[in-house]
Amino acid sequence: MPKRSLMLAGGGVKIAFQAGVLQVWLDEAGFEFDHGDGVSAACFNLAMWAQGMSGREIADNWRNLNPLRGVAINWSQLYLLFFAESIFTLDAYRHHIFPNWGLNWEKIQASQREATFNVYNFSKHLLRPVTAPEMTEDLLVAAASLSLWFPPVRTEGDVYIDAIFNIATNLEEAIRRGADELWIIWTTSQRGQWMSGYVGAFFGIFEATTTGGYKNMLARIERNNKAVARGAGSEFGRHIKVCELKAEVPLHYLFNFSKKRTAEAVDAGVAAGRAWCKENGITYKASD
Repeated sequence: MPKRSLMLAGGGVKIAFQAGVLQVWLDEAGFEFDHGDGVSAACFNLAMWAQGMSGREIADNWRNLNPLRGVAINWSQLYLLFFAESIFTLDAYRHHIFPNWGLNWEKIQASQREATFNVYNFSKHLLRPVTAPEMTEDLLVAAASLSLWFPPVRTEGDVYIDAIFNIATNLEEAIRRGADELWIIWTTSQRGQWMSGYVGAFFGIFEATTTGGYKNMLARIERNNKAVARGAGSEFGRHIKVCELKAEVPLHYLFNFSKKRTAEAVDAGVAAGRAWCKENGITYKASD
């Protein structure tokens, strides 16, 4: 049987949509995955999956999320203005959101599911795929610590930040681990619309780095598959199947304070997941 990897690409708060897709893929269609990979805030979904939660449990955690409970301004740094370490912190996620979601570090570390949580070790300038047995609260927070908005995490003697500017979904790591099929949920916008203002420019850079790197990796896979079909030498040595669900999610990457909008994003993911199954001739049983 081919080895399947569940690729949870980063996308800020848009990953609430991703959780809706997981409800369909994991529960309604009954897909099983040999490996899961997450980048940025998508590592939150990966942590729930690694712990053994169902797709519906992951989706409901986002449906019931009050975004205001996750807001924590870094008041101690604001007076430094341009020299401030960050605008916000993820302390509220540590103290409120993670416990409400039922995250349990011992269960994650003892998981039978193979998972890689990508963080960027800024001290050594290395991308680090953290395995489930290595996962800690500090490293999960580091995975989502988008520079400027959240402070870096200092742990294990090094400085860690969000890996999103290095990679948006670690397809190469999944292939290295033996994946024959990459099942990708992609939520970063690809409309190519440049927004004015400092925040707009920041997230324009975000889209440029993530989408550009992603397209380059897909091009490598396509060249590999053509070489395999010709019987020539190929980069990865086998055919790699890409199963992609990609959507323009009407939710800001970071600034959403509405519980209703978050729940709507989850339900949009459910609808997109079901539509994707229909388009691909895959049967599913709606759970609501």
